[in-house]
Amino acid sequence: MKRILNLSLLISVALMLSVCEKAAEISPERFKLLSDTLATELEYEPWMDFALEMSMNYPEEDVAGMIMVQATERAIMELDEKRFASLFDLLQNYPENGALEMTDQIAFGNRSAWIMTDQKLLFNLAPEVIAFTIKTFTEHAAGLQWRAELGAMIYDTEASIYEGMGEPDQALESYSTALEYFEQPETLLRRGLVFEKKGELENAIEDFIAALGHSPNQVMIINKVKDVYEKLNPEEDVVVFLNDLQQSLQEKRHEEVLGEVLFNDAPQFDFTDFDGKVYSNSSMLGKVVFVDFWATWCNPCRRELPEFQAFYELYKDNPRVAFIAASTDREQEKVKPFIQKLGFTFPVAFAGENATNFGVEGIPSLFIIGPSGKIRYKIVGYDPDKDFVREMVWRLESLING
Repeated sequence: MKRILNLSLLISVALMLSVCEKAAEISPERFKLLSDTLATELEYEPWMDFALEMSMNYPEEDVAGMIMVQATERAIMELDEKRFASLFDLLQNYPENGALEMTDQIAFGNRSAWIMTDQKLLFNLAPEVIAFTIKTFTEHAAGLQWRAELGAMIYDTEASIYEGMGEPDQALESYSTALEYFEQPETLLRRGLVFEKKGELENAIEDFIAALGHSPNQVMIINKVKDVYEKLNPEEDVVVFLNDLQQSLQEKRHEEVLGEVLFNDAPQFDFTDFDGKVYSNSSMLGKVVFVDFWATWCNPCRRELPEFQAFYELYKDNPRVAFIAASTDREQEKVKPFIQKLGFTFPVAFAGENATNFGVEGIPSLFIIGPSGKIRYKIVGYDPDKDFVREMVWRLESLING
């Protein structure tokens, strides 16, 4: 058995070396399939030794960066402190020509610390990992892409570590720093829970209400507001309070959504849907056009598309509104079966060069073009805590009525 495994390892190394020399001949998706297969079929120790060799000797190759991340997570899951320490040492001394950019390195360090904290695996090492991650972030913050999101993420992780260590005051300080970078409902909820445990109910309900403003439909947050309000105001009607609060939060959200309006020139575009209908700048003037860039392999897109379909159903017969779901898939043969299987009926086309022309950097990315041909709204990503259909209706009505 050992001889077979060693032979498999040699074959794996040969395959990987050929990948490093001929990176153009294998896609990231195929490499992931290969590495996942090797991780499944090789015993743990040969796989990890191979992964460490790749990470050390080929840091400039994308495949080595991917395998380093995978091996680190596996070491944590296997409680392998020795191999994790070797991989973490590589991260701490990562070369300038390494495939992982600074943003990737910070996100990688944070994810390692978060897994340790969330699942209590090698938790004793989590403080050191997050300390290094924060130090790296601080040193390079000025030039980082996604600086606010990264800052919020790493300080949120640090706060969770402090909670796990039984240090609530330090946790509150870290949560507050995270919120200074980027206000997220999960962070507000967690800070509120710490305040509640400390008996600081006024601070707790303030955080819970703020979290509810971001996630008005999240039952857990609603229940926390209800529980703390009843403790603070035992003589008051909590149902009336919640109704008034949610109405107020909805009005505030309505103002925020419409306040995100743009007035940017739309690029020249030319989409043809599956039925042969053409959508171009000239043919769409006078209409509000919803252009949604997506892909079959994108999980947030898979969650957003049913909402896009529900919104489409409301306005599909309105001659002043047009929809196009622009697939960015390279494997175009997968798109139509995917759409048919899920029963979507909105118009679908292939994005092609249009995605570049629109400046799409991540998916889903939804652009709303107003009747004058200008981009009026741009929504990147999918937030399940937001009421997608309602907020799209608000945007549409502002453009039609305006």
